[in-house]
Amino acid sequence: MTSTTYGQPYFESVGTGNGINRLAHNTCRIIDFELLALRAGQKWTYSTAGRECAFDVLTGSATISVMEQQFAQLGGRGTVFDGPPSMVYAPSNQQVCIEALTDVEIGIGSATSDATFAPYAITPGEAITGQWGDGNTERHFRVMINGDRSSDRLWFTEVVVRDGCWATYPPHKHEDVPGDLFQEEMYFYKVSPETGFGFCGEFGGLVGGDYAFMIRNNTIHKMPCGYHTVTAAPGCQVFYLAVYAGRDKRHAPSPHPDFVNFRDNPMPEPFI
Repeated sequence: MTSTTYGQPYFESVGTGNGINRLAHNTCRIIDFELLALRAGQKWTYSTAGRECAFDVLTGSATISVMEQQFAQLGGRGTVFDGPPSMVYAPSNQQVCIEALTDVEIGIGSATSDATFAPYAITPGEAITGQWGDGNTERHFRVMINGDRSSDRLWFTEVVVRDGCWATYPPHKHEDVPGDLFQEEMYFYKVSPETGFGFCGEFGGLVGGDYAFMIRNNTIHKMPCGYHTVTAAPGCQVFYLAVYAGRDKRHAPSPHPDFVNFRDNPMPEPFI
């Protein structure tokens, strides 16, 4: 079934103040993103309500409890560029308690759900790491939730793009239209150095135009529709936390027909 065109905006800065920082405009209907910032010793209680949630310890260390189950001393990265993440998955209708062991930032990706999977943690050694692409499309991934790990429909992955390289290439989409397998997607960005930048684009399909955005530290790109792609400026690194979900757990992006054979090589999977 084809949905009506989604509204703008597709891009915004995310607040980083103490406590929970929510999006000013959620262009998507299934997924959402929040950034939790706590000082050492602070606690935060979070209700997942009618959503399944993934808690990515971006920087610092925390203990995260989902109801009676405690996942102690997660994280420890100084920056998101320092290595694989720690994460906790919590199903819908749970109380989550987060205790900051140091100053901590936690990215919270969620999708509407009424499923009751058991909560679990992913430690840095359990993240699936590797490289997609090569040359100027080289990027490095850290997969936390994919088709093989429990969730109702939520996927959760970190990607690092370096020094003029491109990611999400060839550009692809996954719209609510015949011929596509529908998934909404958001990328939450960090940049090194903090004064650095990158660019992301969204175009075609239900977007109905061409949009380009400058990636800065703590910005987010919302992609309910349209082809999209990302690049890091020379001398910079761009990190993004990819949150995506559709009507079920399947994942099959549709590459742009003009660029799918840009090197006459098979596309990397899942080319986010």
